[in-house]
Amino acid sequence: MLPTNKIKDLLSHGENKRVEFKKCTDKVSASVYETVCSFLNAEGGYIFLGVDDDGTILGINPKCVTDMTKSIINTLNNPEQFLPPMPITPEQAEIDDKIILYLNVPESEQVHRYKNRFFDRWGDADNDVSKHTYLVKNMFMRKEKESSENEVFPDVTLEDMDEESFKIMRSHISIHNSNHPWLSMTNEKFLKSLFWGRQRGTNKEGYKLAAILLFGKEQTILNCCPWHRTDAIYRSMSYERFLHPLPTDPDIRYNDRDMICANLIQSYIRLLNFVQRNMPDKFRLADNGIDRLDLRVMIFREVISNTLLHREYISSYTNKFLIFRDRVITENWTKPFQTGDIDINDWRTRTKNPLITKVFREMKWAEELGSGQKNIRKYAPLYFENSEIEIHSGEEFIFSITYRDPKEFELAENMPTSREQVGTKSALSWHQVGTKLALSQKEIRTILEMCLYENTLTQIIASLNFSDRTKFKRKYINPLISEELLAMTVPDKPNSRFQKYYTTEKGKSLLLCQDESN
Repeated sequence: MLPTNKIKDLLSHGENKRVEFKKCTDKVSASVYETVCSFLNAEGGYIFLGVDDDGTILGINPKCVTDMTKSIINTLNNPEQFLPPMPITPEQAEIDDKIILYLNVPESEQVHRYKNRFFDRWGDADNDVSKHTYLVKNMFMRKEKESSENEVFPDVTLEDMDEESFKIMRSHISIHNSNHPWLSMTNEKFLKSLFWGRQRGTNKEGYKLAAILLFGKEQTILNCCPWHRTDAIYRSMSYERFLHPLPTDPDIRYNDRDMICANLIQSYIRLLNFVQRNMPDKFRLADNGIDRLDLRVMIFREVISNTLLHREYISSYTNKFLIFRDRVITENWTKPFQTGDIDINDWRTRTKNPLITKVFREMKWAEELGSGQKNIRKYAPLYFENSEIEIHSGEEFIFSITYRDPKEFELAENMPTSREQVGTKSALSWHQVGTKLALSQKEIRTILEMCLYENTLTQIIASLNFSDRTKFKRKYINPLISEELLAMTVPDKPNSRFQKYYTTEKGKSLLLCQDESN
């Protein structure tokens, strides 16, 4: 039994995912059984009868306590109403001279239904998900103790695998261990040594889903796991601006996108390329003082590995990798080990797909358990001093990390984007800019167009056939930066050997003004 002080504490904190109040004072309402069902299907919890929605104790009519207790026991043991049956005996407590009943509902290993309807717990509410096939499927998947990577597909053959992915795996392994046993194995021998099993029910032998996801051709994956995909999207705006756009913002859904349906080895490569294509680079020397580290890669190789490895592959939920100008957000479906908002220092991980993870670790694409998050904590502040990491864990796992201060481009985001807006709101014009900077329209346009993608000073100089770097910076680069038409990727170190330049939103507006005038 719960002690009185524990009951009062639970009541004082209100309803949540694991606590529910029911007003029932003289009979048991159907909603009690709906909550029992949802708790069993979710994470369990306490249901208090004789308590108002705000936690106020109403009390149960003493004459009705026995009948209500019997009613609950009988219903939960009746397979015609509650399936599979779940024996739970209500407990009685007296607080402030009032009687209440409470049920301690465990998290069940099975999926239950009440009156042939499935209920799941979302936040502080019970939800009837019976008509949503994918939600019911997710509940069954959640209860499945064996990982989906072990599902066997007897009809898949070696011909359904991608030869290039095997080469990539061996290439990365050989860099770190030239004597690794996998290097001398044939593809077939390697797959059968690690990914061969028997199908439940038929007892037929075949390759496990882990092998297909790692090395399968795209069509093979589509046949075996039709929902497997990662949607990588880059939007050239802050996350806050995306959530709250201005009426004058252009209707642009994204600036870059890669819908990745390839195997996990190819997915990892494409996601890392996507990061390098759309995020500023920043380098520093490694601890040995010799090697040069790309901080962007050091951080996001861990993020990419996490979102690919620790997901539930048979879920219909699309994996998301979202890059904004100030943060990166990943979303994937998983079987949660922890739930709720998590501090990265308290983030406890476990290997959800050990077969797939083993291959990534041998390739050095994933660290040993716990090391990945240590690397994120180590390198994130070096990439951006005020980096913030947010983690929310549930069936939907969400990871967010900031990498730039939105204030850096606040002004640029508020710049007009059409010729009419430019002319009327900011009075920005080629004549005005050219006169102020003492540069020709052709020179300005050439540099700004060159820097629509990040470029080094050497590359920019070559475009104008200039030879003196110092004079070029003084005449062209510095004035464009001072007018906020051009920006540096390493603004705190103007002379960094890793310095690159890119056109700001203000610069793009000027180019747009030119384009629309033609």
